[in-house]
Amino acid sequence: MIRTITFIARTLRTIDSWPDNVRDIVKLNLQSLQNNQATAFSELPDWTNQGKLTDKPLKGKVKGTYQLTIKDKDSYRIVYVAQYKDKVFVLHAFKKKVEGANKAAINTIDGRWKRLKADRKSKRI
Repeated sequence: MIRTITFIARTLRTIDSWPDNVRDIVKLNLQSLQNNQATAFSELPDWTNQGKLTDKPLKGKVKGTYQLTIKDKDSYRIVYVAQYKDKVFVLHAFKKKVEGANKAAINTIDGRWKRLKADRKSKRI
């Protein structure tokens, strides 16, 4: 079963504004998730993808979400939820500008994840 990719809020617009090569990496990985596979590069050793991409659970209070990190000239992040059988939800996309945790991004992700869970529970999504 192929899952639908659902972009929350302005995430697709944000991703569309990124450089072509970064968008291609995001697209490839979302297609893998859509087809119920691990992200395309999640099993490659770091040296194979030259340290340019990582996919891992997002740490902190937003449990159940994953972060795809793409390092190019800048560092880009998408945060997604892939635990549902029918959909993959992209909660947030941003260019990382600060060292360490980006509290504003975490708060955005947390709020969107809580709304998504409530909507799924009430069968609105």
